[in-house]
Amino acid sequence: MKELERIESSLKKSNTLLYKQDDKGLACSFVNGGLVVDSFVIQDEVIAEALAKKGTNGVVEGSNFNLLRSNYDWFSLHVKSKKLYDTLKK
Repeated sequence: MKELERIESSLKKSNTLLYKQDDKGLACSFVNGGLVVDSFVIQDEVIAEALAKKGTNGVVEGSNFNLLRSNYDWFSLHVKSKKLYDTLKK
């Protein structure tokens, strides 16, 4: 769950999220004022899928970004419950 903590920390320091799917996972760059504040790859498929649904064409900005940042607890709870469900389903 360190990825969720890092996302939360990066959301607080930025105002735009750029993401792109690559062979290692979902590459995310958090941008503030045109400068990249944090950049990392999310390897967890559940987190990557949920985060990718928040944006359009690899970008989360404006009201979508503010909604994600202000409702991050709900996003995190959604991801954790989905992971638990997947674990119990196996």
